[in-house]
Amino acid sequence: MTADRVASSAQRRLWILDRLYPGCAAYVIPVVYRIEGDLDAEALGHALSDVVRRHEVLRTGYRMVRGALRQTVRPAGPVPIPVVDVAAHRSPGEEAERLAAAEALRPFDLSAGEVIRALLVRTAPGRHLLCLSLHHIACDGWSLRVLEDELAACYRSRLAGSPGDLPPLPEQYGDFAEWQQARLADPALRPVRDHWREHLAGIPAPATIRTDRPRPAVWSFAGGHVRFRIGPEVAERVRLLARAAATTPYTVLLAAFALLVREHGAPGPDVVIGTPVAGRSRESHYRLIGLFQNTVVQRIRVPDRTTFRDLVRLTREESRNAIVNQALPFDALVEELNPARDPGLNPVFQLMFSHEEDEPGGPALPGCAVRRTFGDTRTAKVDLTLGVARDGPGYTGRLEYSTDLFTAATARRIAERFGVLLENATSAPFRVMGSVE
Repeated sequence: MTADRVASSAQRRLWILDRLYPGCAAYVIPVVYRIEGDLDAEALGHALSDVVRRHEVLRTGYRMVRGALRQTVRPAGPVPIPVVDVAAHRSPGEEAERLAAAEALRPFDLSAGEVIRALLVRTAPGRHLLCLSLHHIACDGWSLRVLEDELAACYRSRLAGSPGDLPPLPEQYGDFAEWQQARLADPALRPVRDHWREHLAGIPAPATIRTDRPRPAVWSFAGGHVRFRIGPEVAERVRLLARAAATTPYTVLLAAFALLVREHGAPGPDVVIGTPVAGRSRESHYRLIGLFQNTVVQRIRVPDRTTFRDLVRLTREESRNAIVNQALPFDALVEELNPARDPGLNPVFQLMFSHEEDEPGGPALPGCAVRRTFGDTRTAKVDLTLGVARDGPGYTGRLEYSTDLFTAATARRIAERFGVLLENATSAPFRVMGSVE
């Protein structure tokens, strides 16, 4: 094992949550790859071990040392991929889905360095489900794409009879964590701190919408989700409006979500939404696996009477300001704002939005067709999280909601209403908002 190293700001937050909510799967990232073709399970296992050997964060344990969280890299070793054959089961597909669902709910032991695990389920000749679960303390969305690329490269090498041969990494995640902590102590970050303190002064608490049930005294993470589709015509109008407004589809979709939130009882014209950003400010971070992702807080003003085109413009400016000032980690922002702590509330915001414009992918395994999906941890990190992802010519939406606060029927209505608002707003972006039904 290597010497202890400092943990990053985000890792400290997830460690604390893991201690407060033992056994909770809220920060498990459950990925399910549906693989059709001639898969070599042994080569796949070796390839995954190659990737874990390459990235120290995937074999790192965590412990407190004199009041500070430290990370310790464990020695590299084989990463087992158990194989379960359900082809003889009376319902192989259902049994495979049951096993995948159970994997999504299994917690990790962060102290022992358990942050990644895999299970391969064979449902028929040439058909498999690869259940790959990671803890968020070691991974984010960008990391997942890095992992998939490297898993595919190492798999190809293993098929050819040689170990994974990838160029050496310029640094490891532990180097980033030390760089981040040094940067936080730099006085040059003071203008960013001042920006957030002034920009978020006086935000409502809680900054959310009407709920079906009273908020519990302590957040439970109990959640559900609703999936929905946005058709190609609406998706194309989103992209056309984005181009006309000199912005991106992300901004148009975020503006529509802000409008939805205001319509559903946001306390005042200011809608407060947390949005993830990559958090990789140096080129040396691009090929690393680890938790770089940061959350920025957007305070979007939704006037009583305006056009959707104007709301897109306001959202564009807000997003640009957030990106310019993203250097402050969310945990440091919370320390700067020092809001009143409430165990039933996420600090600062209770609503989140994310957007993925890339097509859903997966590792490019020779001789196989691979499709990536995500499992369900049955949790909610905040009141509502809306995720919208490119899916062919259209979009797929996923609304995650707290079951302590909302019924499933309400969640479905909110998801449906988002689709209606987006369709109407992009059909007539210059119509005054009040006339958008």
